[in-house]
Amino acid sequence: MVDYSELDVFFHRLAPDCSSDETLAEFYQDGYVLCHYRDIASFSESDYSGTTDIEEMVGAAETGGICLVQLNASNDEYDRGRILGVVPPESEPFFIGVEEDGTRSEKYTEPEEAKRDLEDNEDIVHLYKGIELQELRELDAGEYLLSAYEPPYTTFTSWGATEEQIQALWDGEQLPIDEATSYSPDQTERLCEEYLREEYEYYPLIQPGGAGGVNQSFDLIGGIEDDRVFGEVKNTKTISESALDDLEGEAGSQTRAFYFSRHPVEEPRDGVEVILLADVLETLQDIDRTQRMMQRMTTW
Repeated sequence: MVDYSELDVFFHRLAPDCSSDETLAEFYQDGYVLCHYRDIASFSESDYSGTTDIEEMVGAAETGGICLVQLNASNDEYDRGRILGVVPPESEPFFIGVEEDGTRSEKYTEPEEAKRDLEDNEDIVHLYKGIELQELRELDAGEYLLSAYEPPYTTFTSWGATEEQIQALWDGEQLPIDEATSYSPDQTERLCEEYLREEYEYYPLIQPGGAGGVNQSFDLIGGIEDDRVFGEVKNTKTISESALDDLEGEAGSQTRAFYFSRHPVEEPRDGVEVILLADVLETLQDIDRTQRMMQRMTTW
């Protein structure tokens, strides 16, 4: 019996060339992980120009894993949901051909057989390389909050940054409340606002940022006593130099500037106070009201 807690976590963006959005959406609903690149029957990256994710996908088939799949966001069938499924260890990657009307060929696990039957078949318009997920679970947009942490510009990749969160999703458990990646960007902003309120008696003045905000430059705009406050919240792997520049430009004798980050800032900016998200979460866990808030945010 497979111990799912020992499996690696992967992310797949299902967005290969396809004859129709409907055909690709059907593959998505059936739990397919598909790569394309060229219409050839090969799992070897050396047979393709540039880098591909095919060999990483083949490796995942061998080791097994839990995989989260996003249908291409430009697909007309995309509903902002996701599918979660398991790649059983020692799965066999396969080739599958698709005709213009969406008709699928049988699956081929042997490259030579796929080459013979699919590469020169005039009815086949796309030849995909893939694996198939088992035990599918659909996540609707309301319960899935990790989209901001999905790897960009990739087809298939390991996703260790959210391993605990995906495992919690799979097990139907609460996300770890002491991990920054358990919170969406909007939630992280609310938590940082609560931190400032508890630690500095901060008060908000306007709703900044986002499509409906009146100020696109900062995530937090308010005050502490008679000082103005500007804040930037970056729940990301990297430091935002542009955000630090903006804050440094505002910091002054009666303006406080806060930069919230997962990681320390190696080159501090004049007047910018850096607060680690780990410190925010640790502080708020010890307060009954904000601990309840965090628990609600991380319960699926």
